[in-house]
Amino acid sequence: MESSELDKTLHKYIDAFLGVPAANDYDESGRRDGLAHFFRDIASSNIAPTALRDESAIIGEMQKRVAGSGRGTRSALQVSRLCGLLQQQNPGFNWWPVLYLLLECSTSAVLPKIAAAPSSYISNHHNRAHGSRYDSRTSPMLPPPQPGLHSQQRHDLGIPRYGTPSAIPHGMSEFAGGNTSALPAQAYSRGELGNPASNAPPPEEQSNAYLHRNLPTYDDVSEAALLQDLIYVLQGIDGTYVHWNSMTSSYTVNPEVKLSRPTRAMVTLLSELGGLTRDVQSYISEVERDGRLFEQSFCTELKVEMSTYYKLVSEIEGRLFKVPRTLRPGESQLGVTLRRMYCWTTEARQKLRLMATAIAKVQEGSGGGTVLSTISTLVDDGDPFIQSFAKRLLKTASAPFNHILVSWVTDGELVDPYKEFFIRERESRRDMFWSEKYTVASDMIPVHISGDMTRKIFQIGRSLNFLRVACDDAQWVAEGGPRTQLTGDISDTSDLEAFVYRSSSMVNERLMSVLRDKFDLMGHIEAIRRYLLFEQGDFALALMEVLENQMDRSGRSVMAHDLSAVLSSATRSSNAQHENPDRLSAIVLTFQEEGTKNRGWNEVTLTYNLSAPLSYVIPRSTMRQYFEVSHFLLRLRRIEHSLHTIWRHQMTESRAYLRSEELQRRKGTARDGDKQADPLRQAMRQSSIACSEMIQFFHQVQRYIALNVIEGAWGEFIESTKEEIDIDSWNDAHSKYVDVIHEVV
Repeated sequence: MESSELDKTLHKYIDAFLGVPAANDYDESGRRDGLAHFFRDIASSNIAPTALRDESAIIGEMQKRVAGSGRGTRSALQVSRLCGLLQQQNPGFNWWPVLYLLLECSTSAVLPKIAAAPSSYISNHHNRAHGSRYDSRTSPMLPPPQPGLHSQQRHDLGIPRYGTPSAIPHGMSEFAGGNTSALPAQAYSRGELGNPASNAPPPEEQSNAYLHRNLPTYDDVSEAALLQDLIYVLQGIDGTYVHWNSMTSSYTVNPEVKLSRPTRAMVTLLSELGGLTRDVQSYISEVERDGRLFEQSFCTELKVEMSTYYKLVSEIEGRLFKVPRTLRPGESQLGVTLRRMYCWTTEARQKLRLMATAIAKVQEGSGGGTVLSTISTLVDDGDPFIQSFAKRLLKTASAPFNHILVSWVTDGELVDPYKEFFIRERESRRDMFWSEKYTVASDMIPVHISGDMTRKIFQIGRSLNFLRVACDDAQWVAEGGPRTQLTGDISDTSDLEAFVYRSSSMVNERLMSVLRDKFDLMGHIEAIRRYLLFEQGDFALALMEVLENQMDRSGRSVMAHDLSAVLSSATRSSNAQHENPDRLSAIVLTFQEEGTKNRGWNEVTLTYNLSAPLSYVIPRSTMRQYFEVSHFLLRLRRIEHSLHTIWRHQMTESRAYLRSEELQRRKGTARDGDKQADPLRQAMRQSSIACSEMIQFFHQVQRYIALNVIEGAWGEFIESTKEEIDIDSWNDAHSKYVDVIHEVV
């Protein structure tokens, strides 16, 4: 007889469920043929009761059942209201199938009635098909139990040889006669199954129990054994059937173990936790061995999360073989099933994935502030769960950063043993203490700190360090500094920003006050303008006269102490003698290059030696520009002084010549017309005119430099420093003032 497509499909599903039978096992083939006929009859019959196709009747039946369950009239009215709302959503839709499905799902009382139909139907069907050798109280179409993999292990755990309680759909415990463990393992022998006198359930329940407990599955390993393996896998340890695969970097099930596709998929999903656990634990071990401060703090929160995760695994293990006190229909006798384990570990899986993602990004960065930047990107995620988890990570990971930051902005001390902070200390010359001792590492700046805040944080710490070390003002730093303003939580960005802006204003005001009042910063800049730039006219004139006499001497070379005497004499000969002694002591007349043999006018220069801490604030390059301008102006003064000397000599010689001619004229020895034709008189006149013109030219040059350049730049400098500014802004204004003069000169 040729089989139909339906028969082929039914046999295919039966073989997939029970396994492929042996080639010569005719009894097994007969049983499966009978099972296929049974399923085909079910498909073409209607065992279920006739459905009510009236929506109103179904709603009324719902109300009766709700009222009969003891919930009261109010619940019945609530059912009517909800059904009305459902019908209003789509008035043209036929709702009775949906309502009938809800009605049937609302009670389990129908299940035994529906389940009872196939029981007798199977017996009668096989009695008709195969004769009286089949007992009506047995299940003739089911195969006898085959000893499979770890059968003794399953028996020890109290789990049936075919199938697991977790594989039973909801309500099948009632279908099986109530207690799923009522039949002992010995009852599955072929003899006792065929013996009506054996200790078996009543005839009306026996077929149901056999249908539930004897339906085999495709799994070679019981669910309890897989759960035991997964307890180890969740902790990153290999199990009996699930091992770590180094090729795929994941846990995989032993290919020799046969598992159904749903079971294998569920085991694979749960095994992901083990792979994530291995990654996190490996990173923690690596950081504990040779990690830096920020990474160690980051791992502290990871350890806390892993501790919570291990507690969850321990709780799952404790419930593994703990039978629930009450079992709902179809519920497993095991305290844990694969699906329960999957549901219970959903949040833990999400956390482990987030930790693995954060670890991967942290390892890509260069450490330090990039660790906080990586976690901060997760805080900006739109998922509330990710935000909450990332905030906890960021709070713990930023603890060392906040500690270093507080030390820097309150005491000016940089406590950064692993070079992870975005401010770095480096070795520098003593005169570069302010400008080069500390630098900013831009790649270490966390993303939650803006550029302006970075500059202010850098300025606060550098200023406090300068006050303590260079200005001898450690008492104010300890007692009246920014530490008094530290009231909020510095880990909060808004509180940190408010604290930084308050502290920046306070520290800058204190530093400028100390430099101006205690160390006379503006007084020294004024002295440089008057003496190095020769704005003090009487001092410049006295210096030129005394220096010319000293440099024009012959017979011996000029020594350094001779220049000191020249400067002292010029000071006493001018109003400079009333100047502040600290400023006068900073003015030095010296040679540009020490050790030169030919020490002339070109080697002499006027310098100004600033003492600490002013020498740390004003860069050496700015002072070099001052010296170049001063040397140029000194040479201009020398040329002007020389021209005046020449002019005086010309006037003296011209008057002497005129007196001699007058005497000759009075004696009558002078000849007529000689006065107009005398070439000597013409030459003297022309030289006098040329000298006057040169003097006039140099006067104009000096007036332009003094009035238009120096005085104009000075006025702008004073105007820009009237407001409350920090030392860097003051330095910028001062450098601009010197650059203007230097470019013109």
